[in-house]
Amino acid sequence: MRYTLLFFVPVISFSSAWVREEGEFFLSPVFNYYRAKDYYDKNGNKKPIGCTFEKKELQVYGEYGLTTKATLTFKLPYDWLKCGASENSGFSDVEIGLIRQVKKGQGYSLSFYANTLIPTGYSIRDNPRLGYGRFGLEGGLLMGFSKKAGFVDSGLGYRYYFGYPSSQIRAYATAGVNLLRNLQIITTLDLQIGLGDGERKSVGQNILLEPDYKLAQVYVGPRFILGNLSFVATYQHVFWGRNTGVGRGFNLGLWWNF
Repeated sequence: MRYTLLFFVPVISFSSAWVREEGEFFLSPVFNYYRAKDYYDKNGNKKPIGCTFEKKELQVYGEYGLTTKATLTFKLPYDWLKCGASENSGFSDVEIGLIRQVKKGQGYSLSFYANTLIPTGYSIRDNPRLGYGRFGLEGGLLMGFSKKAGFVDSGLGYRYYFGYPSSQIRAYATAGVNLLRNLQIITTLDLQIGLGDGERKSVGQNILLEPDYKLAQVYVGPRFILGNLSFVATYQHVFWGRNTGVGRGFNLGLWWNF
């Protein structure tokens, strides 16, 4: 069974361990809503933000099969941010990447991935700000298994910014269970662990952009499969963190391969 994940597609910034067929396209428009009134401080204690932070994001994620073993990926997000009377909107960082499959067997795939994060010219003085305004590189390993009952997909990677944000270990594990012929239940565990390096600087009111943060969050929801088109709806819950929001949200996405 073929699927693709987003922060996975529709939820985090990893892609699937399976590559596309040569010449095959995959497109996924995704809408994400995130809301938080509290945040985890550096010790993991919950404290009020002082306003209600809201993030709405419309994102287009895509893949193209360059060869039978290599897939090109991209992510283009447009954000609307609000915290009290402060508002901002615009394109945040673009991501361009490559998935390279290194081994494939009966029901499994092992791949490497590499991404480049490119700022889109927004001002880092805006509040709330749209991003770090720094170029970044990310790479890692993807492993996936697919059986009649469903699939498991996982990734482990390292992200480095050319500037003050802390570098990060980023990992995810997704399980999809086939309930009916056209229905799956998908659950994803996402971990983002800042390593505490880099120069710290103030980032304003965007609680998703602290220079050194840690979080664990879960996504769960159904996937409705209609041939080459799928509809995915997931609930997002941040249940542990440091220097990040105590947030909740949802994601609505379409997956289309052609």
